[in-house]
Amino acid sequence: MSTIRIHIDHEELVAIKRRAEALGVSVEDFAYGALNCSMTHGKVSHCAGKVDHAIVERGKDLAALADSARSIAIY
Repeated sequence: MSTIRIHIDHEELVAIKRRAEALGVSVEDFAYGALNCSMTHGKVSHCAGKVDHAIVERGKDLAALADSARSIAIY
């Protein structure tokens, strides 16, 4: 079986763990399910646009899924 490594910020991991726990699955199973869902719906332009946007915005600020402790705040 192959392995995929994903580098994410701590705040993103906390949110992912919380969602996986709410669903009663492991983080690995949640990631697999999310990837499977994205691959299934990836042909839908709305989903593809969200993937493209997330890639472009990566590293500029925390992802929308993350806890906002280190996020850039607008006052």
